[in-house]
Amino acid sequence: MRDKRPVIIGLVAAVVIVAALGAAFALGVFRSDAERATDAVSELLESYVVPVADEEGVEPEDSAWPAADFGDAATMELLQKYGVSADEWHRHCFANFSYEVGEASVEGDAGSVSVTVTNASLTSAVNAAGADFTSFSATQESQDTYAQGGKAALFAYLVQRVYAHLDANESPVTTTVDVPCAKGEDGSWAAQVSGNEAFFSALYGGSNVISGLATPVEGTEAAAEQPAA
Repeated sequence: MRDKRPVIIGLVAAVVIVAALGAAFALGVFRSDAERATDAVSELLESYVVPVADEEGVEPEDSAWPAADFGDAATMELLQKYGVSADEWHRHCFANFSYEVGEASVEGDAGSVSVTVTNASLTSAVNAAGADFTSFSATQESQDTYAQGGKAALFAYLVQRVYAHLDANESPVTTTVDVPCAKGEDGSWAAQVSGNEAFFSALYGGSNVISGLATPVEGTEAAAEQPAA
C-alpha cells in the first residue's frame, strides 16, 4: 500500500505557504514604495476626518481622529487663554473636510503624494465672525454680556460665531497640494508635514494657520477686551 503521508505533508505545506502569502499581501509586504507612500498620506488625511457618532453618541473606536499635528499651535495657544477647547475648535474647523488622494512620485527614500482637499475657509469664517462682533458690540445685549461675564464672555460670543460660519460651510475651498514623504530604515513610509505651510493652508481652506491666522484672531481679541459702548 502506498504511503500517503508525503502527499498529505505536501498538501499541508502548500496550504501553509498559500496562507503565508495571503497574510503577506494583507500586510502590504509586496506593496511598492509608491503604494506605501500613498497609504501613509491616506492615513494622515483620515486623521483629520471628524468621526460621526451613532444614535447613542458613541464614536467609532477605529477612528483615526484626532490628528497628531493640526499645524496651529500659535493660534491654539492664544485661544486657550480664553478657555477654548482645542478638540471642539478642531471639530468645527474640519466639520466639512474631505479629501482625495492622487498620484505618488517616489525616488529613492523620498517622494510626494498629490492630494486634493476641500474644506471651509477658516479665514473667511473668522473675518465674518469679526463683522458679527462689530455689529454685536453696538447693542445693549453686548453691554449686558460684558457686565455678566467680562471680556471672556465677549470672546466666547466671537468664537461661537466662528463655529457658526464654519458649520455653515459658506466658503468651501478646494486645493491640490503635494505632500512630501520619507522612507524609514525599516522600509515604512511617513508623511512629512510639520511646519508645511502649503499643506496646512490647504487643510483649512486656504488659511495660513501656522503664522497668519493668529493676526486676525489677535485683532478680535483686542476688541473683546474693550467694554461694549
